[in-house]
Amino acid sequence: MHMKYLTIGLLFPLLAACAGGNPVASLKASHVHGLAVDRGDSNRVYIATHDGLFAVQNNTDLQRVGSSRDDFMGFSPHPMDSNILFSSGHPKGGGNIGFQQSDNGGESWKKISNGNPAGPADFHAMMVHPANPKHIYGWYKLRVHRSLDGGKTWEILQKQPPEILSFAGDPRNENVVYIGTIGNLLISRDAGESWTSMTSAFINDVVFDVEADASTGNLFLATRDNGIQRVSRGQEGGILIEAIGKLPDGDIPQHLALDPKNAATMYAFGKSHTLYKSADGGKTWQKVL
Repeated sequence: MHMKYLTIGLLFPLLAACAGGNPVASLKASHVHGLAVDRGDSNRVYIATHDGLFAVQNNTDLQRVGSSRDDFMGFSPHPMDSNILFSSGHPKGGGNIGFQQSDNGGESWKKISNGNPAGPADFHAMMVHPANPKHIYGWYKLRVHRSLDGGKTWEILQKQPPEILSFAGDPRNENVVYIGTIGNLLISRDAGESWTSMTSAFINDVVFDVEADASTGNLFLATRDNGIQRVSRGQEGGILIEAIGKLPDGDIPQHLALDPKNAATMYAFGKSHTLYKSADGGKTWQKVL
């Protein structure tokens, strides 16, 4: 979840504000940058946008989370604590956010660091590693930035892969990192120090998003030409790539989110500005909003 800027719109009807609480969301044409299923509530899905953070509850109710209207270009939940979220991007008034954290599910935010030695970063893709939340990766100015202390200090890695669309981490190994790019799926086995291609299968495709199944370590990909793909290890150690399913009406998936409690439940956001849900591991999809 944790994806580069995409020029897409999310169209929802204008809904009335809730007096005395968070307003119900009114998103007219906002860029969507990432999805995440709430670890503490499988019926709640976060949507990080150009206009702040939103959440869909019970597949029907779309509400703004907190009062921030900042552009959350980078967004990643904590892999263990459902109250903690991380983000980066642009403040509403301009400039860069750097790296920030919420301890109350997005209701408020505090800056942790600039995320970049030369000044505040605007990570267009970002990941808090599922095997070790102190390991954090961000993509800014065509460079991979890495923190090994929970975002307090950062370094720019020496060996740089092509333009990154998304990060994912092996939930069983803190040193293994995946990235989706235009034309490739890359892996690092040394915490980003070096990168190699996992397969040539995507050379003519685009890997928009990469999500790891916490229970199996399998990868689920959102691809431009072949819908939802699953990447796993074969019995003899090779890479097995399976076409799982496609979104209705030929829609192109650009963001994915897996339920941490049940990876058979997943969400996808399509190019058509539609949010979908699958309850069978990505084989079939139904429109949510």
